[in-house]
Amino acid sequence: MKTIENKQLFTLITGASAGLGKQIAIEYAGRHKNLILVALPGWNLHHFCDELILLYGIQAIGIECDLTIETSLNDLAEYILKNFSVNQLVNNAGIGGTMRFEEASCEYLDKIIHLNIRATTMLTRLLLPELKKHEKALIINIASMASYGPIPYKTIYPASKAFIYSFSRGLSEELRGTGVKVVVVNPGQINTNSEVASRITCQGFLGRIGLLTARSIASIVVSSAERGKEVVIPGFLNKINRWLIRWTPEFLRLHLLERIFRRELTIREIFNKHSMQAA
Repeated sequence: MKTIENKQLFTLITGASAGLGKQIAIEYAGRHKNLILVALPGWNLHHFCDELILLYGIQAIGIECDLTIETSLNDLAEYILKNFSVNQLVNNAGIGGTMRFEEASCEYLDKIIHLNIRATTMLTRLLLPELKKHEKALIINIASMASYGPIPYKTIYPASKAFIYSFSRGLSEELRGTGVKVVVVNPGQINTNSEVASRITCQGFLGRIGLLTARSIASIVVSSAERGKEVVIPGFLNKINRWLIRWTPEFLRLHLLERIFRRELTIREIFNKHSMQAA
């Protein structure tokens, strides 16, 4: 196995402009890791990189890229492979939401599939030869507690995260002994911004179980990966929830989840109706 002697190694993080991705970037910057951060255009990514450089004395490169576009993803991988030595990849970029399946546009559903599934898979495949050049390398894939079962009114999102979980576990075993470690993270609800907080509030008490801040999850993710854990479930209540999911009959879980997320939809619809009337 060839070991790169260049000390300027980089950690690549997708979806790094906000939420969990941004906090993981801060966590790694605090550990003096050089960063390549990827996010959609218009998220002030370069300003964030400047802050990390100033605060932590690291190298931080921001790349604005839409990973749902195949040519953009391929161009990104080509640029990175040509210019950087990458020994850590964090596939964090992903989208989801709550709505009735028949009301979701085909474009919206296709975007979830392309970002959550295709982008993670292809970026991992394109960068894997580079990762294998290093004595130790790491892939962190952000899945979700939703990966453990179907959810009404979300449908595609938990299915995409179930793919990420299965993909990660299979790849982990396939790469055992190569020096590349694969970690899959299954966070529960994440309090990232006011819109998310409002949505979680609409779900009632059960929707708030296991709720953690992006900052606390990022700390758990990085620390757990460094300790060698392959499956990370942040938060004690989420670990209990995993046990409950495993032992509760699926039809009961589906019935309960249908009530929780129908409540969220109903409250949002009432709020939107009143807002339109007020306008």
